[in-house]
Amino acid sequence: MSARFTVTRRARRILYPALAIVVALFVAALTVLLRLGTSAFPGGRIVDGHYLVTEHGRIIELTREQYWGSYWLTIAAVAGVVLYLLLAFCLHLTGDIVPREKPPKT
Repeated sequence: MSARFTVTRRARRILYPALAIVVALFVAALTVLLRLGTSAFPGGRIVDGHYLVTEHGRIIELTREQYWGSYWLTIAAVAGVVLYLLLAFCLHLTGDIVPREKPPKT
């Protein structure tokens, strides 16, 4: 199976480092999720100075650092994926990523 897009050198220089950052953010967010057993985004709440997250019917209390670290890391991972897709779309608009033509059927 061949690639379905032609990608210029410029697009590769932009997309590969961006992809590395997005993957690193995703792996970090997944590691924190597995380590804590939950993620503060989007279901966390702060009640009387306690940082609480409801996960599958149980309430998990986190420290302030765990709560905000998990919250912002998850937001960064989601935003990274969205920005990467937006970047790829912009490169498509500039002609740096173009679909390959299908060979004619014989």
